[in-house]
Amino acid sequence: MRRLMLERGRAVAPAIHLVRVSKRFGATVAVSEIDLAVHPGELVAAVGPDGAGKTTLARLAAGVLAPSAGRVEPDPRGRVGYLSGRFSLYPDLTVWENLTFLARLNGMAPGAVEAEAGRLLQWTGLLPFRGRLAGQLSGGMRQKLALACAVIHRPPLLVLDEPTTGVDPVARAELWELLRHQAAEGRAVLITTPYLDEGESCHRVALLYRGRLLAAGSPAALKARFPFQTAVLIPADGQWRRRALALAAAHQLPGVRWAYPLGAGVRVALEPGLSPVPPPGYRLVPSAPNLEDVYVWLSEGDGRSDAAGRGEGTSRGGGRPDRQQLDRRWHGRWWHSWRWHGRRWHGPYGPDGQGEVPAR
Repeated sequence: MRRLMLERGRAVAPAIHLVRVSKRFGATVAVSEIDLAVHPGELVAAVGPDGAGKTTLARLAAGVLAPSAGRVEPDPRGRVGYLSGRFSLYPDLTVWENLTFLARLNGMAPGAVEAEAGRLLQWTGLLPFRGRLAGQLSGGMRQKLALACAVIHRPPLLVLDEPTTGVDPVARAELWELLRHQAAEGRAVLITTPYLDEGESCHRVALLYRGRLLAAGSPAALKARFPFQTAVLIPADGQWRRRALALAAAHQLPGVRWAYPLGAGVRVALEPGLSPVPPPGYRLVPSAPNLEDVYVWLSEGDGRSDAAGRGEGTSRGGGRPDRQQLDRRWHGRWWHSWRWHGRRWHGPYGPDGQGEVPAR
């Protein structure tokens, strides 16, 4: 039975509902019994690290893949705008040519194509670049063009696979503003992302781990369920400490559940009701729980039974990450592009067009 959401006193059917969907590739289970619905006007983020099943979930929701078990209803084909994880437009066509070609390909009336293409280029800030080849655009501009191509035929459902990965912070904020605008216009928007902070901008968040849905709900509701107190352990003198020393100091705290590096300090989760005294040379600064804390709690297994008991979005499966994996789950993705020199991180940083990528 399709889930319904109440809107202004009336029931609204979901634009897409994945009903206990699973997907296998040979012996590999990419997605396991996920149940997730997205309603019109709703912005939902499926969040998880690499290998969590985000791309497979997006392809199932867009009708690109057929599920091995379960079903997707209603059929998304013919009414979805899909942005894949790889730039898939034509690099040897201009911005304008890509946009108008995709509009005609999706059956738009010839008289409406130019007006809508012009509106979208103005909306995305790409109008000054309408004559530039798509292959010569920066990363952020490419994603804006891909989003414009996905929405030009005004589909009721948008599925976007990691649209902000590799995009500079300015373009990332602009993309999120565009996505919120799409939801405000009444479209159902499902986005996948490895960034937990992006989930804060959504109506609901689906937390994925190893192909399973750990929990789903609004950011506020997920954080309200978190049963521990959180804080950041930082050096009292403000000086950098070696990560191993800071982690060792954090694990000396009574009632510590876990600890992971955060900037110059260590973020810790502690048993409730305690007032721990920090080790010598450190300060313990209280901090509100965030989605990363919720994710670690759920993926360790502490919160899964609680989520299941509440009847909230979960899926079956096992597997418990080791401590080293928890320490690097989100922060480790930067290690490939940044280098450690002495006691500081060094690396190129800047918005599109600033020359962060060296010439080859």
